[in-house]
Amino acid sequence: MRHAKLSARTLPEAFEAAVALSPSSAFTYIMGSIVRAWAGDAERAAEWGEQALPLSPFDPSAFGAWLAVAMARFGQGRYEDAANAARKAIKRNPGFSNLHVVLAAALVKLGHIDEAKVTAARVLAQQPGFRIAEFCAVNDPAPEIAAPMTEALHVAGLAE
Repeated sequence: MRHAKLSARTLPEAFEAAVALSPSSAFTYIMGSIVRAWAGDAERAAEWGEQALPLSPFDPSAFGAWLAVAMARFGQGRYEDAANAARKAIKRNPGFSNLHVVLAAALVKLGHIDEAKVTAARVLAQQPGFRIAEFCAVNDPAPEIAAPMTEALHVAGLAE
């Protein structure tokens, strides 16, 4: 059996194939939504994230679906929806700093600078060495997400 090499281009195809095999797999929808969100496929990311939640409502990894929805809505410029989804993700997993990063960026875009700075302080409490450039290097967001997020995180007080 020949194995296909997974890459940023083939990964969404792999998730499509997985969903075709098991259309009720919340885990596949969650992981696929995250990949799509960072890749800038906002519509599919939000759709998959929202589809995952009722499939397994008590799934401990459901924060990932909310993260994908938050990222998708941020990429669409729907900052209130992004902040609300990020808050839901944080309720599920308050110790995951990436969730606070997305919330801080959305709050800046909404003009809630003081609240964004408090949220950025939570990021630094959880991850004292946080740097925006490293965050972007690890997550590799699409340019249409990376640029406005980087700008917002600077305003929130996080270092490049």
